[in-house]
Amino acid sequence: MRLLPSAWCRRWLAPWLLVPWLAGAASAQLAPPSAPLSLASDPAVLARTALGAERGTLVVGVLRGDKAAYGIAHNPEPLVARAIAPASAEQPMFEIGSVTKVFTGLLLAQAVERGDVALEDSVGKLLAGHAEGVPPAVASITLRQLVTHTGCLPVMADGVTGGAALAEQFRSFDLPMFWAALARIHLTAAAPPCEARYSNFGMALLGQLLALRYGTSWGELVRARITEPLGMNDTVIPLGDKASRMAPPFAGDQRQRRFDMHAYAPASALRSTAADMLAFSRAILAGAHGPLGPAAARLLTPLARYEGAEIGYAVMVRGPETGRRTYYHAGVTEGYRTLWLLAPDTGEALIVLASNQRAPLQPVMLAIGKSRYPVPTTEVPIDPKRLADYAGEFRVGKAQVLGFTVRDGRLLARESGKGYNLLTPTGPDRFAVTAIGAQFVFRRGDGGEVIGVTLTQGGSRLEGRRVGVAVPQD
Repeated sequence: MRLLPSAWCRRWLAPWLLVPWLAGAASAQLAPPSAPLSLASDPAVLARTALGAERGTLVVGVLRGDKAAYGIAHNPEPLVARAIAPASAEQPMFEIGSVTKVFTGLLLAQAVERGDVALEDSVGKLLAGHAEGVPPAVASITLRQLVTHTGCLPVMADGVTGGAALAEQFRSFDLPMFWAALARIHLTAAAPPCEARYSNFGMALLGQLLALRYGTSWGELVRARITEPLGMNDTVIPLGDKASRMAPPFAGDQRQRRFDMHAYAPASALRSTAADMLAFSRAILAGAHGPLGPAAARLLTPLARYEGAEIGYAVMVRGPETGRRTYYHAGVTEGYRTLWLLAPDTGEALIVLASNQRAPLQPVMLAIGKSRYPVPTTEVPIDPKRLADYAGEFRVGKAQVLGFTVRDGRLLARESGKGYNLLTPTGPDRFAVTAIGAQFVFRRGDGGEVIGVTLTQGGSRLEGRRVGVAVPQD
């Protein structure tokens, strides 16, 4: 589940679970494939589904064991996906947006492994002798809090949350502007740590602190410690002679320009190909004995709670600690959309690269979540008179409320301000949104009254407590 912010912020934050549970109900209706999708599906079918009717180019790469397979879809060409060779110059390049944050997380994991920094090192410690005027609460933020979005930092500097101002700040902020903004930053609480809240500024700060620690640029660190050792020659910031290989970017039918940035580079600046991203995935799946050494395993180590699940070194973690786990990140820029995912239990990886920020990746995300974390979907009859037990509101976060109501003998659910979804009873105090693999399990108190609800979906788990009974009817 992902209780999403405003539409513009959705495009830029992109720290999705495998699918937003309510948004998924609608997106699941987009050109459904003839068979359920999973990581085992033909990448050509995944590509066609993920591009849908949007303009542009979309490439899917799937790693199964040591074998890579690719599929590509184009529009306005006929939506016929075809295989592409991994070493072919035909492989187009894309902005990977916030998947860049995983590279910043890996740089931190490497630095911790080397003993060059510690997770509890603070912003103030790393900035000592380099910057003045940083507020004490900001100076106290640790590297652990930066990489897990628990440092109480806002999405962007200067109160920017979306719209044209967000894109302009990404594009315009150089390092002097960035450090100046740090001195006037307003935290979302008095002092860290905070409940995880996605922050582009925080991840950019982490990357720039690491660059400062090593006396170089963030881009040079990525080249020297990740892309060059792994032979990822098409993963770059400046394009140089590779510019002609960039898939033309779109937002719907509107052409977009490429998204160049400076100080925010550690949050969203990298360009890459499906082949390079599978090389990256292969190195991480190889673990401590692979080319990245112990830092590969460290990267995936959970460090904090994050939206009903966990987060490692900027990597979203889904699934139970003792069961199968899924690691992923997503990204969106003005003209591109990306999904990167690892499934170590099966030795699989997925990369989806689209040259349209509105490409409907949700059906693919939804299907993978359902296949890896299935929930009961068989309907079990329930006495309609018992449904009133569940009507009411349940708080799952500071600004997140689930509402349940009864209509025509059926229970429906919604998140605040959204439309209702029909629930299927699947057992005592259990209901499901079958189309998207979400399950609600209600909890009762000692007196038998319903006092809480647990929502599970795609390997995430959110707990809600009852805060009200009456729910307005639409």
